[in-house]
Amino acid sequence: MNTSFTSLAALALGAALLAWAPAASAQELKAQPNQKFALLMSHMSNEFTVELSGAVKEKAEELGASLNVFDARNEIARQISQVETVVTQGYTGLVFEPVAIDGLAPALAAAKKAGLVVINVNQKVANTEVIDSYVGANPIEGGEIEMDFVAKAIGGKGNVAFLLGPLGSDGQIGRTQGYENILKNYPDIKVVYKQTANWRTDQALKLAENWLQTGTEITAIVSNNDDMALGAVKAVKDAQLVGKVVIAGVDAAPNGLAAVKEGTMAATVSQNTVEQGHKAMEALVQLANGQKIEPVITVPHELITKENVDQYIK
Repeated sequence: MNTSFTSLAALALGAALLAWAPAASAQELKAQPNQKFALLMSHMSNEFTVELSGAVKEKAEELGASLNVFDARNEIARQISQVETVVTQGYTGLVFEPVAIDGLAPALAAAKKAGLVVINVNQKVANTEVIDSYVGANPIEGGEIEMDFVAKAIGGKGNVAFLLGPLGSDGQIGRTQGYENILKNYPDIKVVYKQTANWRTDQALKLAENWLQTGTEITAIVSNNDDMALGAVKAVKDAQLVGKVVIAGVDAAPNGLAAVKEGTMAATVSQNTVEQGHKAMEALVQLANGQKIEPVITVPHELITKENVDQYIK
């Protein structure tokens, strides 16, 4: 009996150790001293990209990883050149947030061929064969959450305008598809304007000003991101229409959260920017260290309104 009990106890202990091992190894993840990593950002000109890059840098520091940051300034040619620089300078791997979903494939393929780990974060490239893993939120889901909130907020009827990101970008395509998916259930909501402001507040301000000056009644302005939504906020304020036009965005950037708290934006949808950055850097080091990772690592969206915004303001 004692022998049997001892064997069972040993088996139980072994099983417990096996169950604990993955958690322990995850906690002990560290970059190697000879590893060098790069973060390639499409641009650093709005609060979302600043927050995303900050999250990657924060996780890199936690993992003891050497990380250099490159800013493409929204120029695809510059980002291609940066990928090439990272390859020639002997980096271990890179995380990139692309300027566009197309155009980087040859440079990224060359990086993989040279043995670099390639992690795509946030905006998903069209050719996923040239990356090791994608980390991000599903933009269609984000658009559906945003549009569903707006549709209900305006009572299922009225005129809406869409502020779009750069045409052809992953976020623009996916979020706008999400809007359209929801609007199939709301035949009394009419889309009266749908134009790009390229993620920019100043361009969105001009568009929204023009829309409001036409005399067409606008019940809501639905934006692909917070920065453009804030352009609409200013236009609505200037036209003395605060409270009469529902405005929503995506990103839960600090400026967007402040507008929701103020009541000038009705909602923003978080795509868990910090979690995206953390998971991307973590995946980069894991793969560089020979660990297995999933080809797609998805983070969830969260709807933020005046009722819960205080939970998200830092």
